[in-house]
Amino acid sequence: MIESKNDASKNLEKALQALQQAKQRVANEKKKQNEKKRKAENHHKYIMGGIIVKYFPDCYRYDEGELNRILSVALQTKECQQIISKIKTENREPTPQQSNLPNAENESEGGTE
Repeated sequence: MIESKNDASKNLEKALQALQQAKQRVANEKKKQNEKKRKAENHHKYIMGGIIVKYFPDCYRYDEGELNRILSVALQTKECQQIISKIKTENREPTPQQSNLPNAENESEGGTE
């Protein structure tokens, strides 16, 4: 009788230890996924910043608020809205043509407003 209680106690301890290890594995996996997500987001931000500098090299002259004003107006122009619509349409096509990627220079279809 006493031996069966000791065995049950040992089994309970083993089960609790296994539970703690499983919880730690889950926590580690979540941490890895969060790190991967954060790394991808940071990479995206870095690339977006590079694009801004490429097409608007004077951007360093302006603070964040001024850049927000400039970009919000620029993105509302008719020409910019047309390009955005065109890109959205192209992205919905089932087989996009990778060899014919447009850039900002040949995308202009009209004057600026």
